[in-house]
Amino acid sequence: MKNKSAIIGTLVLLAIFAGLGAGWYLYVKPKFDQFKQDERMQASLEETYKKLNESFGGFKPELLMDQWSKNLQPWRQARTERSAYFNYGDWYEHEKAPQEARMLKFWYGEASDKMMQDLYAKIYAKLGRYDTYPQDIRTMLNVAMEQDWQGRDVTDKEIDDNLANLAFGIKVVELLLDNNVSQLAAMSVWPKRIAGEYAEMIAIQTVGLQFSASMKDFVKLMETLRQEERYFSVDGIKITYPYIGYNVEPQIQVQLLLSQSNYLKNRVESGEGDAKPGAPGGGPAMPQMPGGKKGEVQQAPVAEAGAVAKAWKWFKNNVLYIH
Repeated sequence: MKNKSAIIGTLVLLAIFAGLGAGWYLYVKPKFDQFKQDERMQASLEETYKKLNESFGGFKPELLMDQWSKNLQPWRQARTERSAYFNYGDWYEHEKAPQEARMLKFWYGEASDKMMQDLYAKIYAKLGRYDTYPQDIRTMLNVAMEQDWQGRDVTDKEIDDNLANLAFGIKVVELLLDNNVSQLAAMSVWPKRIAGEYAEMIAIQTVGLQFSASMKDFVKLMETLRQEERYFSVDGIKITYPYIGYNVEPQIQVQLLLSQSNYLKNRVESGEGDAKPGAPGGGPAMPQMPGGKKGEVQQAPVAEAGAVAKAWKWFKNNVLYIH
């Protein structure tokens, strides 16, 4: 009987201690953790408030914002003026599919064939021959032909994208023709990319070219690009002259990367509200405070309180004041 009573008493004590432990873990400990976070936040806010008072003492926030706005408007105006220099011109323009065209791929086949016929008519008129330029530049541009779409429907976007790429390639060829390039061996259009080095405000289109021309005509091509009213850049170039022993006008072989760019107006203006002052695309920085201090102040790290201090503050707030 005594053993039974001892066992029951032990179990009761264990149940009490287990309840106390569970209460501590489930209720008291989370309260301590939350109180620790609140205490650190309070100390951090007090430290930040003190630094803000030191930085902005004697200044009115509305005056600082007014000054920043005055600096921002000229910056935006200058950006708008310079953005006109970054565009693709008419290099991607092409005939649009009529609304009544029900069989888009047949209309596309006719439209793309006509673009090619017009191009090769220009090549023949300029050079008197066809064989020094690729037989069909669509293969170099990854532009689809009508037979590539046999057995499936095509979308308006597919039609538009392929005609735009073809129009771009034709403009490249016309640029070379206008500057008397005698032979085009290869052309490769790179995917467009958004230039991170320019704060993602412009897209860049690069095309790789391999062609032959006289030195005089090559210099003419470079001068044409230099005098263009929009952005062109020769990103890489290699020139060789394998026919040095021939008694003819020098025909150099050229490999180059030619880039042009387009200002992303919608992207820039839609992201203006999220851009921070002084960040790329976000305008000029906020005016500096005397002594080199800026308007933005980081929260200072605060040392964590000791265990005894935590216990006393918890007891004070949760027992003395509540009960």
